[in-house]
Amino acid sequence: MLSRLRLQCVVTSALHWEQLRRITYRVPNEFSTEMAHTSLVLVTEARRFIQDCLHRVGVPPEKQQCISDFLLAADYRGVHGSGINRLDTYLSDIKHKFVDIKAEPRIISETLTSAHVDGNCAMGVFVGNYCMDLAVEKARKTGLGFVVAKRSHHIGMAAWYSFRAMAKGFIGIVMSNAAPMMMAPGAKSSSIGANCLAFGAAAEHSHFMLDMATTVKDIGAIEWASMMTENIPKTWATDECGLPTSYPSLALSAQRLNPAGGHRGFALGAMIDVLCGVMSGANYATRIPRWWAPCEGRTSNLGLVMLAIDPCVFVPDFQERLDDFNKRIRNSCPADEANPVEIPGDVEKKHMDYVDGLGAMPYPNLLLAKCKLIAEMLCVKPLQLAFASCQRPNRCLY
Repeated sequence: MLSRLRLQCVVTSALHWEQLRRITYRVPNEFSTEMAHTSLVLVTEARRFIQDCLHRVGVPPEKQQCISDFLLAADYRGVHGSGINRLDTYLSDIKHKFVDIKAEPRIISETLTSAHVDGNCAMGVFVGNYCMDLAVEKARKTGLGFVVAKRSHHIGMAAWYSFRAMAKGFIGIVMSNAAPMMMAPGAKSSSIGANCLAFGAAAEHSHFMLDMATTVKDIGAIEWASMMTENIPKTWATDECGLPTSYPSLALSAQRLNPAGGHRGFALGAMIDVLCGVMSGANYATRIPRWWAPCEGRTSNLGLVMLAIDPCVFVPDFQERLDDFNKRIRNSCPADEANPVEIPGDVEKKHMDYVDGLGAMPYPNLLLAKCKLIAEMLCVKPLQLAFASCQRPNRCLY
C-alpha cells in the first residue's frame, strides 16, 4: 500500500510543480478572504515539515538541518521573502538539478588573508557558510579574511552569514550578485540583479545589522505582496512597458525593479556585481539567467564575497564604542515622538520579540495553503497548527 502511494506521488509530481509555482505568483480565486488571517506554527513543527520535504527530494540528513535553520531564521527575523515562502523554489531547483545537493565547495587558490572558492554548483547556503567560515578562520590569524566564490546559487537572507562572523567576535560583510532585474536609471530593461549587501557588527549590549538589496525592494518582497493579495508602492517596480505599477503580478512578470536611491543604488549594485561576478569568474549582469527562466541545463553560476574583520586589531574597546555609537543614533530627536529613531536591525529585533511573545511562528494562512499543496505533492505530513487567528504585528519586513 505504501509503495503504491509513493508511486502515485511520483506520477502526479510533475503535474503539481507548475501548479505550485503559480501559487507563488498569484492567489487562486477559490481562496476566501479568511485565508488572509494568520495562524501559529511551532518552530519544531516548521522544522519537521521543511526537513520532510527536503528528504523527499533527496537532500542528505546532515544538510536538512542547515537548510531548515536558514529558512526559519529569516521568518524569525520577519524577512518572509527569504523564509519558508522560498521553500518551493529550492525544492524545484533541487528537483530540476539547477543545484547539486551533494556538492561541496572547494578552495581554488588562497593566501594568508584571501581565498578563491569554487562553489561547485552547491546550494547557496552551503557555499555561503563555507566561505564565511573560511574568512573567519583567516581573520582569526591575520585580522582580515576576504573570500570570493563562483558557481554559487541564491544565498537567501544575507544577514545569516554576517551573524556567523559576529558569533565568533568578528565583523561580517556579505555581498552576492543575482539574476538581472534592476534597471539602470533611464533604462527600460533590467541589466543587473537586486544585488545584496549585509554588514553586521556586535557590541556588548547591542548590534548593528544592515541587510539590504540595492533595489527599493527585492523580488521576495514582491512575491510576498502577491501571495498576500496586496498592492505594492509604484516606486518599487515597473511593468513590461516601463510604466510604474502597483500590481505585484505585473512586476513579477516584467522583473524590472527600481534601484534604491536612483543612480546611487544602481552604482552600488554594479560595484557588488564587479566584485562578486566579474572578479570571481562567476556570471554577471545579463550573463546570469533570468529569474524563473528555463535554464536549459545551465546553472545560475552566481558569485559572492564574504569578509570577516577583527575590529580589535584596530581598537581594543570596539564593542564599547559601538554601543555608544548605536545609543547616540537612537537618542536623536525624532520627527515623530510616536516613532523613535532606529538603527539597522531594530525592525527585525522587534519581530523576533513578537515571535518570542507568541511562542510560535505566525504564518499567513495563504502561505500555509501553499505549504499544504507542497505536502500533498511530496506525500509528507502537512504543517500542524499550534493555534489559529493570531494578530499580525504592526510592522513587519518582507
